[in-house]
Amino acid sequence: MSKKDVSEKERLCISCQKCCKEIFVYTHPVLYSCSAETIVDFYKARGFDVSRLEEDAIILSFKHTCPHLTPQGCDVYENRPKACADYSGIEDFGDDCLWSTLKLKKS
Repeated sequence: MSKKDVSEKERLCISCQKCCKEIFVYTHPVLYSCSAETIVDFYKARGFDVSRLEEDAIILSFKHTCPHLTPQGCDVYENRPKACADYSGIEDFGDDCLWSTLKLKKS
C-alpha cells in the first residue's frame, strides 16, 4: 500500500496503535454472585485498570500488545483481520482515540 492509498482514518490508526496495545472488556455485576465492589477489588488486585459506567457496567482494561505489532507497525496491516479493520477505538478510548479528531474536523 502506498502512502497516497492510505486514508486519513487509516493514517491516524497506524500512528496511534492504542487498540494494538490495550484490551478493554466489559462486564456487569448481574453476571456474578458477589457485589460490584468485590468484583472491582478482585480485578484491581490482579492488575487490571477498572472503571464503572453509570449503568453499573464494569470496564476492565489491561496492557496487551498484539503479536503482529512490530517497532515498524503492524506486520499484517494490508491483510489484517476484518475485526481489526472494522473496529472503532472510539467506543473504548473515547477522545483518546485519534479518530475522534475526525469528528471535530467535520463539526
